[in-house]
Amino acid sequence: MELIAKAKSLRKVYGSKNSVEALKNIDIEIVKGEILAILGPSGCGKTTLLNCLSGLDNPTSGEVIVLNKNLNKMSEEEKTRFRSENMGFIFQFFNLIPVLTALENVELPLLISKKYHNLPPSEIRKTAMEWLKKLHIHHRAGAYPSEMSGGEQQRVAIARALITNPKVVWADEPTGALDTKNSEELMEIISTMNKELGTTFVIVTHDANVAKKAHRIIRMDSGLIIGEETKKI
Repeated sequence: MELIAKAKSLRKVYGSKNSVEALKNIDIEIVKGEILAILGPSGCGKTTLLNCLSGLDNPTSGEVIVLNKNLNKMSEEEKTRFRSENMGFIFQFFNLIPVLTALENVELPLLISKKYHNLPPSEIRKTAMEWLKKLHIHHRAGAYPSEMSGGEQQRVAIARALITNPKVVWADEPTGALDTKNSEELMEIISTMNKELGTTFVIVTHDANVAKKAHRIIRMDSGLIIGEETKKI
């Protein structure tokens, strides 16, 4: 069993006086190739956990290891580069750049990553279009985010997250802004990409129906892991 990431004795405290302990000595392991759902109510600490695991936020104490690299020992610049080369992100509200078309949004990770600086613009554009085709959204390549539905925007966001062939994709409430039909379609896409590419997905959600699509479910409440369930998909 190969691990993509693990955390040990992870704590996150916000504030100094009336402090809030968002994470309370969390231990977690993420297996390569799995779809892991972190399930829990709003405010339980699941997004904080995701942010600490991905290096977007720093824990108060404890350590995070991703791809055998200790994030605690990296500078912010090193973590930014590490994320761009190894991770993808999907957010609840898509986080597409409003002045860029769908195609341009998908191109962006390749354009800003030093890992791909030798790729000619024509190759980057071709790769981005191929990803839009995989997500069945290529017919909207020239559309701006404001011209697309929520489901269309999230497909573009998934293409953007996957274009760099990341080892792990962190998804924070990816269905939160979608209706039931689009939520189901999104999880089918994630399942398909997981099977075809072997990409590890870690999905934060409050929706039990979304979590059902995962291989493993970790349940959180009040900054603690309170249960775990491994499923056969």
